Order: sequence, then structure tokens, then C-alpha cells
Amino acid sequence: SLLQEIMGPPPIVNGISPREGPPGTKITIRGEHLGTTPQDLIGVFINGSDCLLISEWKTDKKIIALAPAKEGKGDIIIATTSGGIGTCAVQFRVFKENVGPLKESAVWVNEKYHPRRRKGVMAPVGGEADDPLGLDVEGSATNFPEEQLQEMFPEATGEIGSERFDPAYFLLEHHHATTFDDLKAGLEHLRRKVSGHNQNQLSFIKSNTNSIMDQLDTLRSVKKRYEIDTRETGRDPTKAVEKAISECKEEADKMFFDVLGRKDKADKTRNALTVLNRFKFLFHLPASIRAHLAKEDYDRVIEEYERAKALYGSSEEPLFQTYLAEAEKGVQQMKQTLSSKLREGNLTVEQQKKLIGSLTQLEFEGDPAWECVQTRYRLTFELMESCKTLHANLDATSALRPMPQITGSAMPSPAGKIRAMFTPPEDPDRVPQNILFVEDLTDRVSAEFPELWKLGQAYFKGELHVEQDVGKQPVFREMVLSSISFFCNLVRAAALPSAPLPNREDYGVWREAGKADMWLPHCLRQVRSSYAVFISLDLPGQVLDIVKNLTTELRLSSLNNILTSVVEEIYVLHEKEDWIQDISDEYGSITNLPKVFENLVVESIVLIKEAVLAIDNREDDILDHPTARSNTEFLIQKVLSAFAFALENAATENYYSNQTDIPPDSRRLLYCLNNCKYTQTKVVPNIVSKLTDLEQLSLDKPISESINMYSVLDQKLFDAYMELKCEPIIAIIEPNMYMGKFDWAKCVRPSGTRNYVKEILHNAVCVHAEVSRIGEEFVSRVMIKLVEAVCEEVNRLYCCIQRMNSNGCVQAWVDIKCIEASLKPYMNPTSDGYVAEATKPLLVLEKDKDNELVEKCLQQFCSNMRRHIQCFESKSS
Repeated sequence: SLLQEIMGPPPIVNGISPREGPPGTKITIRGEHLGTTPQDLIGVFINGSDCLLISEWKTDKKIIALAPAKEGKGDIIIATTSGGIGTCAVQFRVFKENVGPLKESAVWVNEKYHPRRRKGVMAPVGGEADDPLGLDVEGSATNFPEEQLQEMFPEATGEIGSERFDPAYFLLEHHHATTFDDLKAGLEHLRRKVSGHNQNQLSFIKSNTNSIMDQLDTLRSVKKRYEIDTRETGRDPTKAVEKAISECKEEADKMFFDVLGRKDKADKTRNALTVLNRFKFLFHLPASIRAHLAKEDYDRVIEEYERAKALYGSSEEPLFQTYLAEAEKGVQQMKQTLSSKLREGNLTVEQQKKLIGSLTQLEFEGDPAWECVQTRYRLTFELMESCKTLHANLDATSALRPMPQITGSAMPSPAGKIRAMFTPPEDPDRVPQNILFVEDLTDRVSAEFPELWKLGQAYFKGELHVEQDVGKQPVFREMVLSSISFFCNLVRAAALPSAPLPNREDYGVWREAGKADMWLPHCLRQVRSSYAVFISLDLPGQVLDIVKNLTTELRLSSLNNILTSVVEEIYVLHEKEDWIQDISDEYGSITNLPKVFENLVVESIVLIKEAVLAIDNREDDILDHPTARSNTEFLIQKVLSAFAFALENAATENYYSNQTDIPPDSRRLLYCLNNCKYTQTKVVPNIVSKLTDLEQLSLDKPISESINMYSVLDQKLFDAYMELKCEPIIAIIEPNMYMGKFDWAKCVRPSGTRNYVKEILHNAVCVHAEVSRIGEEFVSRVMIKLVEAVCEEVNRLYCCIQRMNSNGCVQAWVDIKCIEASLKPYMNPTSDGYVAEATKPLLVLEKDKDNELVEKCLQQFCSNMRRHIQCFESKSS
């Protein structure tokens, strides 16, 4: 079983195809573990014959082989290097095929065994021969067992053309269920068939002359080829092959002898190395110490040095003492190196702990732990001073940076400008030095101060491998307070230039301090990150309160500055108007400007909540202060109302805009009018909803003031639009009425409505088309006002008529009826009153033909102008 585990599973043959055949038959062998590679296959035995050379390995489950010349039935055994000799579950039978004189064959067959056949009765090629007895064998239900036949006739076969043909075998194999009478009839059939196949040899040769000549030609070619091979290689061509095989064997033997020789040398070398390896540790110790010192692996140096002293320190061998003395020099060098590293103070607390522990193990004199604390405190102050000096020098020597003016496509969005207050640009040239100083200072202190605190705590907890001095705790507390106070005052001087600060000159004076307001959120984020670091260190409350007061000041200043910046951005939002319309059934046609306003304010509110109003790490709620709360409410009121000025500027002023294709004044007024309504009903409530979670703020007054502002703007824009559109329409009514020196006293019999009525309807439809793109509410509002003005002007003109003949009276009735019929959907009581008043100076038509003419002209007008009238009817319906 152990050998099987080492070698692997043996080959198993569980299927072959076909199961029998003559020599040379192609056999497909299937099974398991038939070899991993062609080289792994070392034996294929079929019926006891080695067929490896006529076999082809395909896969570990398939092999193709040719049947051997040995007759009989036997197992197929596969042998592999990896699995050994296998087993077989099936057998293959080899038999000699009955080959005729004209059939191609791979074996030699004597002619005396060929059955003679008459011309024209050759067995069909590729098909099965008919039964010699002429009996039908398909009726038998089962065949006679082949295994039993092999036991009864071990050397016989049922093939008629075989030398081992046995009639009994044939009858049992094919006719074991046939009756005796049928067999007698079959015998008679066979006799008649044999008697009819007699043919002499001469007739056979005559009938096969072409085949015999081809065979003779083939024999001549074989003889000629044999003679050529004999001249080239001699009568024994296998001598050269035998010689080559012998030479190969000799070369293989030489290679084997060389391998044995090298193995002996390797064994001798290995023995020598084993002896030297016993004292390898000591011999390599000086070099190992130098290597570990170069890698700063001091624990390994101490460990190996103490191990060497324990093993060889008491030895009197001079060679051992020499190597120990060399190792001692390396240890002394390590002491000096550790001492100098501790004095530099550029290591982390964990690194310093390791160095102090190493010096303690080496019995170093003095108190290296407290020296490390003092060194770290000194370095912390020097770090802050050097940072201030660096940026102050740059601030004093560099030119003042003007505020960047960005125009065109590179101009950021309004919300992007507010967002930039929280994320300064990566280009340091665009950031004042005082802001860069705050960023640099907070990063450095956040990294350096924890090392001072952790080192001091480790000293007083006894984690530095030395005996602590409790009397030094007040000294260390004063170190911490002075460091944090100095840090906060440096930030105030740089980020809050208006904050009261005694001895401001000691903390730095910055030329560009006035520009710090726009960077306050970024400064707050930096200070908060440092504050979070200080809280994670579990500093005393007195120390943390110093930083908390600084964050409160920064938060208040940031809140006021952000809201003020938002108001300033809203005032110039009209410059961002691109007049691209967004049309919907609910809100009509609005531009992107209200969305820009909403996004600006909402994103600013989100940023304020996340960065300013959020309470982090023991901070106070700045809105709890009454002054801060009232200032914030006032600024929110300005934010909500400021957009009204932007809308008014977009509608009425000439200004620079990114959009080169600015709509006409009338459309600008309509767009801004709908934008005002959308802002009042949708945008302001959305903004207020973002502020509802700020429960400290009272938003009633800011909301009411802003809504009132937008209501005033709405009426102002509406009056401006009506003035712009109505006055030209009203002004041309009178000239059109008296066009062509028309005189009511000399009017001819009317044939239809006058053109001025059609002009009134056409102009009204133009206004209706322009307004309908904005919203249905504005259609009714504008058209009612326009129709009212038209009716008032018509009333005035009719009241001014001094003389009118009867035809003129009929014409006046026609015009008034047509005006009333076309503008009826938008006529209110006031308009109806003007029309009724205009008909008072006219005579009542008493003649039927006059009334019929008026009615006919009215119908003709409604028919001709039906498309115009349908514009009003469809909208009103």
C-alpha cells in the first residue's frame, strides 16, 4: 500500500473497440490511469504480445494499438512508470482472416488454402457472405454463448475461410436452434452450390490476367528495391543500427559513472560544511552585528551578543575570545548610536521606547527617558516657530496676489465658488500665505504634539524602562498648556485678523490677512482635524477648552462669511442666465436661473450644516447664542430675497451674459415673470425645507419678507410687460381705423369687417402665442388686461365720432360685433362695459336687411378668421 501511495493508482482497462479482429486491426483501448504522458507508457500487452512499438498514447484514458499476429483470446494489460502494471476487465480475440488471391492483406497466405470460386460468384466486397446452407439465421432468439464455444473448441473457429474451421463450431454458432430437417435441406443446398462452382485453373487465370500482371510488376519493383538496398547497406543492414545502439549504451554508462563521481565529491563537501556549521554562529557574530546595526535592528544585536556570551564567554579557547572581543566593539558602537539618536528627537514614541529599552539593557548611565520628553517639547515649539517664520518671510517677500478674474467657459458655477471656500485650489500661488501657514501648522502640530503627549504618559506610567519621577508631572502639564495656547494664538493671528489678541506681533502679522474670510471654512476644517487628534489623546479638559474656543470663533466667522458670500453671488446671478427653457405642464416655461439659485442656496446650506453647524467633539451649538441666532436669521432673509434683484436685472437691465442670443425684451419679461412665480411657489419652500431642522431659528419673518419681495417684483414685471405690448397695439387702432381717409359720414354699404378689427385680432393672437408658452395662468392674466385696454380704446374712438350716415352705423355695428365675438373668451365685466358704452352713440338697426347684413358679415368674419379665433377658444376650453 505504501508503494501504491508513492507510485499512484495502477492502470485499469475497462473497454475496447472492437473486441476481435485479424492481425493489424486498429484497437481503441479505454480505461483509467493509462499514463500521464507518452513517456510514462512503458508496456502494452495484447493477448500476451508486447505491442508498445505499435501503440499510440492519446490521453490518460485512451490508447490506440494494432492487434498482434498471435492468434487467440486474452487480456490487454497496460504498464506505466507512475502506476506500474495494471488490470483488465475485457479480452480481445485475434483470428486469421480468410484472404483471397485478389484481396490486399498485411500477412502472407498460401495459395493452397484459397477457396476456388467460379467467375461471377465472388463474395461481395465489404458485405457479409450469405449462409453456406442457404438458411435464414435471423429467426433464432439468442446466440450460442461464445465463452462456451471457446471451452468446447479451444483451437477451432466458425470462420469458413480459416485453417481452424470446425463444422460443429459453425453449426452451434449459427444454427443451434435449427431443426434437423432444415439442416438436411441446407446440406442439399450446399451440394448444389459446390457443384455449380467448379472451374478449372486456366479459366481462373484468364479471367484474372490483369491482376496477375499487376502482381508480377509489383514483384519486379520489390526485387529492384531489394538489390539497391543490398548495394547501399550490404546484406546485413542491421549491423549499423546495432553498432549505434552499442555506442549509445557506452555513452550512457560514462554519464552514469560521472554522476557517481560528482555525488562522492558532494558528500565530502557536505561533511566539511557540517563541521564548520557547528561554530558558524560565533564566527559570523562580528559581521552579523555590523549588518544588524546597518539595518537598525538593535534587539537582534543584543540577543545575539548575550547568546554568544552565554555559550562561549567562559571558554578558554583564544579563537573564541578573539571573536567575542570583536563583537564587544560593535556593542559599544551601538550605545553611542542610540544615545545620539535619542538626543536628535526625530523618532516616534514607539521607536524611542525601543531605544530607551535597549540602552537600559546595556546599563546606560543617566535618565534618557526624561531627556527625551524635554527634547520633544523643545522640538514642538521650534517646529511652530519655524513654520511661522517660513510663511511670514514668503508673505513679506512675495507680491500681493490680485483676486483671480475668470471669464468665459472657465468661470465656475455660483455653487462652485461657495464650494471652493471649503476646498482651496491645489495651486499654492492662489492661496494667501497666512492660509497656507494655518494648513501647514495644523498638519505639523497634529503629527508632532501626540508624540510629546504619548512620550510623557509613557514616562509617568513606567513604560520607558526607567523609574519615573512623579514630581515632574506639573512641569509636564505646563509644557502641554503652553504648547496648545501658542498653537491657537498662531491660528487666530493668521485666520481671524479682527479677533482681539494681546501681543499680536508675537504671533505674526500678515499682509493679506484681509483675504482670510473666504478661506475660513478651510481653516475651520484644519483646526477641527487637529482638535479631533487632541481629543483622541484624552487630554485634560482645560487643554481641550482652549482649542474649543478657537473652533467656536472660526465657526461663527465662517457662518457669517458664507451667507454674505451667498448673497453677493445671488446679486450677480443674472449674468448666468442662458435663457434655455424648461417647459412643463405644471410650471410652464422656466429658465435655468431659479434652479441655479436653488442649487446655490441649498448646497451652501448643506455645506454650512456639515462644516459649520455640525457639532463635533465637545463643541457648542453656536445658534444657542442670541446674537449669532439673530444675525443668521437676518442673513437668511437677505439670501431668500436677493434673487428678486437678480430676476429684475435679468428682465430689465442691459448686462454682460454668457448667452450671446438674448431674447427680446418682451420675452425676457415673460420668462422672468414666470421665474418669479416659480421661485415664490417652489424654490423658496424647497430652500426653507432644508432649514426646518434648525429648530433654533425663527424663519417666519424671513419667509414673509421674501414672499412679499417676490410679489412686488411680480406686479412690477407684469406692468412692464403690459406697457411694452399693449401700448403699440392700442396706438395703431386709430390710424388703422381711419386708413385711406375713411369717413363715417360717407361710408358705403358695408361688405365685411374693417381691417383694423382684423389687425386687433391678429395682434391679440400674437400676444397670446407669446404668453401661452409661459403658462395658462399668465395667458388669462395678460389677455384679459389686453382685451380690456383694446375695448377701452375702441370705446374712446366710437365716442369721438361726430357724424355717421346709415351705412356707417351698419359698419360700426359689424365691427363692434366682430370685436366682441373674437375677444369674447377674455372679456370681463369691465370690457363688456366698454363695449356697451361704445354702442350707445349708434342708432339701433330697425331694418331687417340691415340686421341680416350685420349677421352675414359677422359669420363671414368668423369663418375667415376662424384659425385666429380657435387659438382663444382652445385655450379657454
